[in-house]
Amino acid sequence: MVILEGLSRVAPWASARAQRRLSELESVLAGQDAAEVVRTVTGTLGEHRRAFDEEGVVLYAGTNTMSPRALAVHEAAVSSRPSMGWPGEKFQAGLEHLDVLETLAPLRMASLMDGEFAEVRLQSATLANLACYTAFARPGDTIAVLPEAAGGHASHHAQGVAGVRGLRVVDLPYDAAGFTIDHALLPGFLRRERPAIVVVGASLMLFPHDVAAVRAACDEVGATLVYDASHVAGLIAGRRFQRPLADGAHILTMSTYKSFGGPPGAAIVTRDEELAARVSAAAYPGLTANYDAARLAPLAVTAAELAETGPAYADACMAAALALARALQGAGFTVAAADLGWTASHHVAVDAAAFGGGDEAARALAAGGVYLSGIGLPCQPPGEPMRGLRIGTQEITRRGFVPDQMGAVAELMARILIKGEDPAAVLPDTAALRRSVTGGR
Repeated sequence: MVILEGLSRVAPWASARAQRRLSELESVLAGQDAAEVVRTVTGTLGEHRRAFDEEGVVLYAGTNTMSPRALAVHEAAVSSRPSMGWPGEKFQAGLEHLDVLETLAPLRMASLMDGEFAEVRLQSATLANLACYTAFARPGDTIAVLPEAAGGHASHHAQGVAGVRGLRVVDLPYDAAGFTIDHALLPGFLRRERPAIVVVGASLMLFPHDVAAVRAACDEVGATLVYDASHVAGLIAGRRFQRPLADGAHILTMSTYKSFGGPPGAAIVTRDEELAARVSAAAYPGLTANYDAARLAPLAVTAAELAETGPAYADACMAAALALARALQGAGFTVAAADLGWTASHHVAVDAAAFGGGDEAARALAAGGVYLSGIGLPCQPPGEPMRGLRIGTQEITRRGFVPDQMGAVAELMARILIKGEDPAAVLPDTAALRRSVTGGR
């Protein structure tokens, strides 16, 4: 590894682009006293709030905003309270109030997500996946996952926690044109590779998986089927898109924010008591001691709300995505999966090759107040930088945007990327559109 001299003190091993940004910030921030740090933090938070909550159109696939009721019960002071062990047998005495949250949250999550048992103590879906790898595989075992270009998450691949666990990772056969697993090749592939775990679900989820077909192939080789619902958990909670556990997945892992709209963190849900016990032992004492118990109150409230409003919310997210895909196509963008109807979820993908790739296009849009990210596309050649733009409609839906406003969103994007307008000139119109939407949360 080459460490660049004279640049970042925070991460001298980072990329050249990151080095430049870090060194720029370090030159301003280093040596601040307490009062200066408070001013810096306060100002930064205010700028972020204005940009994202008040004036920006946030289309990140991995974000959301909590409801007012969930925010109201997010008590920061609880985060610093230790809580180790099950209610009734904790290492710390006097935590009966946390026992309530530690019972209520998993009950609500299990019921909402079609399961019987839910582990809710882990801080991220990456750790939830690691708990599954720990519970159901040993170092040296094989796991089969979606290719990175098909949206397979870093936590499924060797550079992430699969590598940390010492697992051998193989890509599932994939039909790039159909945006789906190649089910004709799958049974033979699994018989040849003999994976301990098969992971489906991805960072780009345009269409449901045929979970029943994957489960049948897994059963032939004794593999545990894990469905990573991190991006589509809100749709699943609304009984839309698909029902992975009912369709045969052994385990569902998920982020509790993103489309779900709760606090940052994760959950693992299953119908199988024996699998749940193994996951629980991996989660505690395996991967956690104390954890952020403050998450549980807003998580329980979010789950309770989605049990009542989830179908309408999921329908609205999906309708907005379809309307946005149609508007983007009409504005001159190449929207992925056009021959398949663009999307059956809250995700939309755009081929950004004409704009310098997904990362460059996302940076241009961010300068104009439209926030999203790059993503790989299944059709791109191996080794090519991320070619796509990934869009999620969950946050703008919660903010009050409706399908009829997707044409205005598409026009902002087209002005920057297709018409070549200066993003700074577009920014006031982005802010005006955001301020015009007064409904939602």
